[in-house]
Amino acid sequence: MRDSKLFVLTFLFFFISSKSFSQVDISTLGAETGMGVFNGNSPQVFSYNVSLFSDILVNFSSPSLLRVKLFYSGDFNSIVPQNRQHLYSSNIRGGSLQLLLEQSLYKQLYLQEGFGPLFVNDRTFSDVNTWNYGAVFSISCGIKFFNSDAKGFSLSINAELGNTFTSTTPQYLNVCLQPKFSF
Repeated sequence: MRDSKLFVLTFLFFFISSKSFSQVDISTLGAETGMGVFNGNSPQVFSYNVSLFSDILVNFSSPSLLRVKLFYSGDFNSIVPQNRQHLYSSNIRGGSLQLLLEQSLYKQLYLQEGFGPLFVNDRTFSDVNTWNYGAVFSISCGIKFFNSDAKGFSLSINAELGNTFTSTTPQYLNVCLQPKFSF
């Protein structure tokens, strides 16, 4: 509970700072949905995942962005209509703060890499409910549907690997579609 309050306070700090201090701007809002695998002291579980994120432009480090992200990964069998015999479905959820670097490939195509700290709530079994801390690495390739100076929509394919180093050591690997809007 204390960790989730800390994350909410951190997110509120960035949000309030973007409105009251000129060196921080929320530049992008987006979502992800896709598939992957996760495990935590268990065999790998095929999963679906959803996440929400916001990219924050920090003016003193112009080529990079900070991404605040919340995610949820659940057992894919829990959404298949024929497989509802199990009452409990495994899941992990958490958040991360990533430093993103972006390179232009050709006109509107881009490549984006990210890394940073990660916190994960492991619920792979019904009797497991632990918070774990680690690192996250991501890479995405996408297309911007606007000029480099303008605001607009972009779409990318993202791969993300999260590893934790404490307690039940949950890990995940997700590949997802990532629409986002820059303003």
